[in-house]
Amino acid sequence: MEIGLNTLLVALMFVTVLSMGIGNILTTLADVFNPNTSSRRDPIHVAWISLLLIIHFNLFWHTKAILEVDEWTFGGFLLAIAGPVLIFLSTSILLTCPSAKEPQDMHDFFVAVGRRFFGVFALVQGWIILAGFTMTGGFVLTDLVNVAFLLLAVLLAGSSARQVHLVGVVVAWSLGAASVVIRGLYQVG
Repeated sequence: MEIGLNTLLVALMFVTVLSMGIGNILTTLADVFNPNTSSRRDPIHVAWISLLLIIHFNLFWHTKAILEVDEWTFGGFLLAIAGPVLIFLSTSILLTCPSAKEPQDMHDFFVAVGRRFFGVFALVQGWIILAGFTMTGGFVLTDLVNVAFLLLAVLLAGSSARQVHLVGVVVAWSLGAASVVIRGLYQVG
């Protein structure tokens, strides 16, 4: 299979933007888990940051689909790169640090950041469904996981209750695990 220059350029842009997000998440997690730093975050916030790393790796696997496209148009390029740009934006929002100067309840901080994060994260899920449908001409089983993520994001964006966010992050991790398992089964079969 010969891979054209345009395909390589699209794939390069795709993985570059995803790699920037992965690097930012790893830097933040190193700070969170370093006892010698003053990093302060709610455990639910840290759980979402960690899950976002796995979602990046899952999305990174879509590079394989990019390499299977024979010819690219500018519109196709924009559609392909919109997902990594949206997930980078949602990651940047979620990685926002609370002010060290002002005492703040960490859950309240997470809820404030979360409203913006979950809105963009819902767009990421919509993009995954749209891009997958556009590239394959149909829906796949993992699209159900993305629909569930989208609905969860909308629910969490509108809630400030700690219990709702706690249940939400557990559901999100379950969805993330289901997506990884489903993707693994598709690779075996």
